[in-house]
Amino acid sequence: MKQLLSYFAILMLLFSCRDDDFGNNNNTLQPTNFKVEVKYDASYNDVSGNARHAKNATVVMVNNSSGDTYTVSTDADGFANFSNVIPGTYKITVSKKMLSDEFYTTFNYVSPAAELSFNGTQEGATINVNVPSTVIEVRSARIGDLLIKQIYYGGSHITQGAGIRDQFIELYNNSNEVIYADGLYLGQLYGKTNTTVNSYTQANGQFDWSKSLGMTMGSAANTNYVYADYVMRIPGTGNQYPILPGQSLVIAQNALNHKSPLVDNTGSPINILNPSLTIDLSGADFEVYLGTFNNSIGEAIYKFDIQNPAVKDLEIAYWGRPGNWSGNNDFVMDSPGRDSFIIFKMDTSEFTSLADYSDPSVTNATTSTKYFKQIPISVIIDGVDLQHYNPNSQRPKMLNASVDASFIGCDQAYISQAVIRKTKTTIPAQGNTPARKVLEDSNNSANDFIRQTANPRGFQQ
Repeated sequence: MKQLLSYFAILMLLFSCRDDDFGNNNNTLQPTNFKVEVKYDASYNDVSGNARHAKNATVVMVNNSSGDTYTVSTDADGFANFSNVIPGTYKITVSKKMLSDEFYTTFNYVSPAAELSFNGTQEGATINVNVPSTVIEVRSARIGDLLIKQIYYGGSHITQGAGIRDQFIELYNNSNEVIYADGLYLGQLYGKTNTTVNSYTQANGQFDWSKSLGMTMGSAANTNYVYADYVMRIPGTGNQYPILPGQSLVIAQNALNHKSPLVDNTGSPINILNPSLTIDLSGADFEVYLGTFNNSIGEAIYKFDIQNPAVKDLEIAYWGRPGNWSGNNDFVMDSPGRDSFIIFKMDTSEFTSLADYSDPSVTNATTSTKYFKQIPISVIIDGVDLQHYNPNSQRPKMLNASVDASFIGCDQAYISQAVIRKTKTTIPAQGNTPARKVLEDSNNSANDFIRQTANPRGFQQ
């Protein structure tokens, strides 16, 4: 009897204990409140040097694991107050549009544009009861009239369509003046494609380029520059390739009619079983043909890098350091969406003088080491960060918030889908001036783009 009483006494003791008594505090698993303080960057500080807070900014938090999304606007003091947030790791994006009159009221000087966009982002933000708040700084987005309008990277069905042979990028003149594309550079950036944190990465998992061999500039290597694997240049003397207001320029991987049967560079036929899945790029303005370049460095021409003599080739401006050439023998975009693209302009001599570096994981350079061109953010006209369609395969950003505050991506690879800018408004025809569409450009691709079937020179449907 005494043993039975002792047994019940032990059971009562166990049930009366709390999780905390065993070192398991489950409070961090309970929904919690979270506060985001939003400030303008230091260039917008008041006369006393104090930071100004951004009211009526939209703050979006997305859970890295579940995809749960919370959206709140900041109050008059610049705080976004979230309630009942599931603890976890989040990506937080802040965006704000400001008209010129609000700009003057806020900063006490005339705005450089009729409308400005401010963006900020924070990746890998931890939210739980022990981490109740964070601070995000927003910067004004760069003002550009030439935009990356459409990126068709996912390709069409591998056996029924053209696979990745029909990829293209479309640029667009969003202004009311003629823009000349001569000398414009297109860069395909290089970076880490997973969020694993290492000794050579930043906190978000992206490369810490300040740790590259020979790098001496410290944190500016990450904040002031991007790094390109491949760079192409539009030829011309300055006024050979005009883009009229509201018009596009299409750059094809292969400027061919992919709906029709073709013959590859080995003489083998290419049959298209379902032409409706792919597109006709024979009317592209430029194509990226690497045959001439590959011949010049002793490499074979890729069998699917089929040249259209009627379409002008882009110049190959950078394909790795001479002798340490980058691996691709064609212009190939990553079909799942782990790429970033920029357009920029600078003198040829300035571009040639830009340094290149190995990625920060390299500790000893060898003859097989790859190098990446360091490009100043200050020369970028526009840029887009793409993202993998699988939520479990997300990558860290390559571009900072002043270029692109977020990501955009297709629903899947090989489904004939592209990302294309939204139409903001249509300006009616005036006299001999035709109507033109003005596209969204807040430098936040999640807000500016939609997903739809690829359509060269088309618009949001």
